[in-house]
Amino acid sequence: MFILEGKVEIGDFTFNAVNDIEITKSVEEMGDTAVIKLPTRFKVKQNGEQKFTENAIKVGDPVTITLGYEGKYSGVEFTGFVKKISPKVPLEIHCEDAIWLLRRKKITKTWEKTTMKEILQEVVKDTPVKLADRIPAVQLNKWIIRNANGAQVLESLKKDLLMSVFITDEGKLYCGLQQLTNIGQTVVYDLNYNLVENNLEFKSKDDRKIKIKYTYIDTKNKRQSIEVGDPDGEQREYHTSVISDLKKLEEMALAEIEKLKYDGFDGDITSFLIPYATRGMKAKFIDSDHQNREGNYFIKKVVTTLSTGGARRKVTIGNRL
Repeated sequence: MFILEGKVEIGDFTFNAVNDIEITKSVEEMGDTAVIKLPTRFKVKQNGEQKFTENAIKVGDPVTITLGYEGKYSGVEFTGFVKKISPKVPLEIHCEDAIWLLRRKKITKTWEKTTMKEILQEVVKDTPVKLADRIPAVQLNKWIIRNANGAQVLESLKKDLLMSVFITDEGKLYCGLQQLTNIGQTVVYDLNYNLVENNLEFKSKDDRKIKIKYTYIDTKNKRQSIEVGDPDGEQREYHTSVISDLKKLEEMALAEIEKLKYDGFDGDITSFLIPYATRGMKAKFIDSDHQNREGNYFIKKVVTTLSTGGARRKVTIGNRL
């Protein structure tokens, strides 16, 4: 028998009973997020005084969420900080991972020539956040930051360089190509067994018609563009003002095409709390009825929920590995 356990630690308080929890981790979003719903008008004791929860909890309080099944699995699913308190019914506590810290750092700096890693080092300097090990070497032209916070700088890197930017489960800042974020761990799913929901659709590589247009815009608004992919494909356009090398732009566009075109599944599956899965892992699908469709896929997003109906993981896949 699986007995669900949940513990939420916020600041000095520990809650073993909550209405609802939703945790989202994605390689396409900068920050992991969590929404915790607590009984409205619930009271806690602070310094010998009874206070309503919404008055005791403060923005910036550290948050740790642990979920599991008694005697079978227990894991820390989220660490971060309170970002916002919404006094709804039930009370909602919105949380964000260490990106919350970087939002509070202001940066003004100019580089005549630099690298992506050097900019990232400036973003995390004087914060507890460390850089991940595998930051790719990307040379950049003149880069100017004017009174921007760390998260805004990361957003510009994500937009201009087509990079995935997020805090890893080890608490380190990663910025690089999405296909290089695989953490080397595998979760196995039997598509005919023990899934709550299966929303996968199989498509061939030929079915995926995609064209990428990448445009460099200089300081005088002069534009240079490259296009790769299927002439009749769905066009996706990207712009940058920091990489003028057309060969580099083509390389980035081809990497995006490689990520988007493959024979295999699109969509998501929903499982119980175990097996454990997080973004960046490899999902191995087993299907005894259609063995030609078995394969490995990159997990780009996981939404973990807990409610009175139990605990679930909704796993969204990306490209085939």
